Amino acid sequence: MLLTETKTLNRPDPTAVVTTPSRLWGNYLSRPLQFLAVLLQFALIAIVIDNWHLESQPLARLMWLAVAGFAIHHLLPQRLRLPFFALLSLVAVITGVGHLGPNVFTGWLGGRMTTANFLYHLFPGLTLVGIGLALIGLCHLPIRFGARIGLIAMAGIGLAFLRAHSQWFPDVSDMWVILGSLFMFRLIVYLYDLKHGTAPFSFSRAISYFFLLPNVCFPLFPVVDYKTFCSTYYNEDWVPIYQNGIRWMLRGVAQLLLYRIVYQYAPLDVSKLSSSLDAAGFMLGTYLLYLRVSGTFHLIVGLLHMFGFNLPETHHLYYLATSFTDFWRRINIYWKDFVMKLFFYPTHFKLRKMGTIPALAVATMVTFLATWLLHSWQWFWILGKPLFNWKDFSFWMILAVLVLVTAIYETTRGRKRTLSPSQVTFRKRLMHGLQAGGTFCAMCLLWTYWSCQSWAEFETLMDAASKPSWSDILVILGVFALVCGGGMLWGQSSRETSEGQRTTGARAPFHFWRSAVAVTVGSICLLAGPSLATRTIPATKGAIARLHNDVLNARDMNQQRRGYYEELDVSRKDNWGWQGAEEPEGWSKGKMAFFRGRPDFLLRDIIPSMSTVLGSAPATSNSLGMRDREYSKAKPVNTYRMVLLGASNDMGTGVKNDQTYENLVEDKLNSQVPDPRYSRYEILNLSVAADSLLQRVLRLEEEGFEFQPDAAVLSVTAVDEQFVASHLRKALIQGVEPSSGYRGVVESVVRRAGVNGKMPGVMIERRLQPYYTELCRWSFQRFAQQCAQHGVHPLVIYRPAPADFSGQESAGRTKLIELARAAGLEVIDLSPAFDSVTDRSSLVLARWDDHTTALGHRLLADKLYEGLVSLLFALPSKDQTAILQKP
Repeated sequence: MLLTETKTLNRPDPTAVVTTPSRLWGNYLSRPLQFLAVLLQFALIAIVIDNWHLESQPLARLMWLAVAGFAIHHLLPQRLRLPFFALLSLVAVITGVGHLGPNVFTGWLGGRMTTANFLYHLFPGLTLVGIGLALIGLCHLPIRFGARIGLIAMAGIGLAFLRAHSQWFPDVSDMWVILGSLFMFRLIVYLYDLKHGTAPFSFSRAISYFFLLPNVCFPLFPVVDYKTFCSTYYNEDWVPIYQNGIRWMLRGVAQLLLYRIVYQYAPLDVSKLSSSLDAAGFMLGTYLLYLRVSGTFHLIVGLLHMFGFNLPETHHLYYLATSFTDFWRRINIYWKDFVMKLFFYPTHFKLRKMGTIPALAVATMVTFLATWLLHSWQWFWILGKPLFNWKDFSFWMILAVLVLVTAIYETTRGRKRTLSPSQVTFRKRLMHGLQAGGTFCAMCLLWTYWSCQSWAEFETLMDAASKPSWSDILVILGVFALVCGGGMLWGQSSRETSEGQRTTGARAPFHFWRSAVAVTVGSICLLAGPSLATRTIPATKGAIARLHNDVLNARDMNQQRRGYYEELDVSRKDNWGWQGAEEPEGWSKGKMAFFRGRPDFLLRDIIPSMSTVLGSAPATSNSLGMRDREYSKAKPVNTYRMVLLGASNDMGTGVKNDQTYENLVEDKLNSQVPDPRYSRYEILNLSVAADSLLQRVLRLEEEGFEFQPDAAVLSVTAVDEQFVASHLRKALIQGVEPSSGYRGVVESVVRRAGVNGKMPGVMIERRLQPYYTELCRWSFQRFAQQCAQHGVHPLVIYRPAPADFSGQESAGRTKLIELARAAGLEVIDLSPAFDSVTDRSSLVLARWDDHTTALGHRLLADKLYEGLVSLLFALPSKDQTAILQKP
């Protein structure tokens, strides 16, 4: 059918392998050298993956296991290779699920770990293998096939119930994701081929198929067809099989690195889009994020090639598809073949008496409906909950209609059948280019709709794109022309032409040594390139460091959001540290009891005399409504009193009262007594979680000055612009009027931004974005003015984030400090406080909570004490002035 004309299986011609004229060279020297060259390339790719920290640490260990296994596998007799691969796959699953790394083995062998603890690491993997063997056994019970299906369905329901309640079995919680990835789709394919007898069956084949070696590191795995899996096993000479696998692995690595570039540097935060060009960049970047799926699938299939499975490619130039039907053929080809085999063909054949077009229409809609349901099933096994929402359903139905319309067009008018390949003219190439450009733009829009977290976010995106400038239009047209040029060159599939004949590129001879040199050079460039770039251009050091470490970008750092495939990406959570992990039940319940809403511009404050838990640490508030010790409202005699204005980190979320940096500084001041004029020092903590700069300054005016402070300390951080946006959004939506001194600047900004409380929140934040700097500047000026009027010494401290996963700290720090200094304020930069900490993730409270740990508070306290003494109580020495902000 037209929906599947690009076949999954194109067996290469064994005679296409280039051989040397010398038979002696070919028999005695070329083959061993070719094997050694393949082994060297394989090892280089493993080094590249390890060096760039691709995907996860278990993947690096798996790659080295695969390199060693490949060498043994190749040297074994043919009859022993498949059983060896099955055994190697089982070892990978057991060690991978149980996190059995080299440290565990050496610890057990060296006596540092008991045998019981070692066996505990084996338990999850052995449990998974036991369940898998039971499912395979059910497939081969000597009973009626329908009865087998019923038993497997009952077992599946039981396992799904246990998956939904995986918290009941915390010792094997990591097992469920891999179990679902191994069996949720592969079991269906296996039963289909078992019923129809389309492929040979044996114990080694079944183990190899279900426990595929790379699967333990990739929960999101291509749906490998069992028949193809069997029929392609060493179906030609091993040289092109291995070398194609090497090439595909390197291609996968390249796509994963491109994905990182897009993910880190594309404008992917809707609330920060400032122009139509940014909106176009958002749509383009969102669509290009699929490179991660394509890259991992290339890596997976390439790795399977190294063990003789000559599987076809999973994706083929899908960004250059010339129609929606062509897009369906090219992207995730294994999935397309899976649903066509199980749903499209049976439905179409049953309805063919209705006519070609009606049967095609019904079969297509059934296929895409099944795709939607099966993606929800996949979501359930990987994340523990099904995905049923209008956005996901509408995406698949819209794509179904688009594919159906183009398929009907091609059936009735669009595609000419000839016995030989037609001549490709410039006009045809131009049409292919325009079709590729149009399809690419349409898919960018549709993919963005699918990836947006809500309709409000999509509406905000359209709002950002509504007023393009001429320069925006020219850049967008340039990108469109680039895609059209690619479509002209490669828009027609190089795997198979529309006439069903293999192209010249597919029939071209395979040059082993040319390919081996290219892969080797490419791998060495990926290894040596970053070091060379940082030495040649030092400014690239930060960017390369971000690409080397798989961390969240600025959007996900601020909002913890991802699209469909990003949400399914559980294999990278360990690399991301705290980001993206779900907090334990009850972790945030204390926030509801600790804060109360206010009807004014401050929006909320702390409930006085409250005791609760914040981020697993006990937290109490005093009778004055501060997360602090008890103080009298009137300042005691001979006391130097300061008030601290900040947000949740300054308030001490996640640490005990006596562990907050302000209490540690207060204790040190009282023990050291740096100024003989005062016998006591107090720091009153007026910080409230999520307070913006506007709220902090207003809180000083309405509450802080009542305590007769000698100094006011305003804490700022790189994400303060985000707090300003959130504050104004909430105030507008709740209909809260700004306080009298703030009404003029807030109403001016709101009027110029064209926002109101009836707009979606994300649209309000996006339109306010150009005015964040103005509001921050005004806040600093107001702070300085109010302190001067009340005779209070104003200070600004810059508090660094505990871990700068997104690489945005430096720019935000520089901007805020410059604004504060421009307002005439003294600044204490606490950024060096964390310089001694190699692993900054140790300063983060938990994977699901980015607040500062007790260690981080101690380090901040040490630096802040030095700065306060320098500015308030003594002449600064050379060592003390080092912590002050440098111009």
